[in-house]
Amino acid sequence: MVKYISDKIKAAEMVLVGIGEELDAVEVIKKESRYCDITGNLEDVRMLPFIEKVLSGQKKSGMTEIYKLLANCLEKKNYFIVSLCRDGFIRESGLDLERVVEPCGGYDRLQCIEKCGSELYDVPVKALCQAEDYINGKPLDGGWEEPVCPQCGKPLVFNNVDAANYVEEGYLDKWSLYRKWLQGTVNRNVCILEIGVGMKYPTVIRWPFEKISFYNKKAEFFRIHSKLYQIPKEMKENGHGICQRPEEFIKELSVNF
Repeated sequence: MVKYISDKIKAAEMVLVGIGEELDAVEVIKKESRYCDITGNLEDVRMLPFIEKVLSGQKKSGMTEIYKLLANCLEKKNYFIVSLCRDGFIRESGLDLERVVEPCGGYDRLQCIEKCGSELYDVPVKALCQAEDYINGKPLDGGWEEPVCPQCGKPLVFNNVDAANYVEEGYLDKWSLYRKWLQGTVNRNVCILEIGVGMKYPTVIRWPFEKISFYNKKAEFFRIHSKLYQIPKEMKENGHGICQRPEEFIKELSVNF
């Protein structure tokens, strides 16, 4: 099947890729026993996102290599990628970032918890150092120093979907490019890859990708997931569900390019 998919990518006029939670280092670390050991007795929960940023960053090297393999598979193709991942590693893969949109935000910038404005701020080095000290079992002299908004003095939180007042301006321009790109897929030979996408945000990738495949009979759809790989019966003619870990799939796929 992997060889079949690689041939479809090579022959396609356009390639649409959705990347989901199974490739998000932030979600991966939460399933590890070490994460529970570190965060189980956390007294100040405001530290948790900063601890998650540090822990997920330890996955950077391996995940970046996976994205580089994907970039090689898509080289010279007319592609667009929608990623639910918040680790930001896709940006260091060699992929054309004008063809990548990350609607869930990430852990690289901070915003005001109250959204007093649309400004985004750099993550203070001290906050990350304190999170790393906590992970390594070192005492925090003076306690946790929470970053605060320079405009209103309220706490700063990471600019992603976990923020109660998510500042979405950071991705909307790319989303507009994506929507415009999608208009060009009508009645075109499109290869659709949905890699590691679960049901956390089905309205962003899972359901829209199914709809595109259903209405465009020239499209061929491939859903790759370790558990949720099933496809609707209406898509049996041009849809395929593949039970496989997404990183292993990308490694196998890259061998054919």
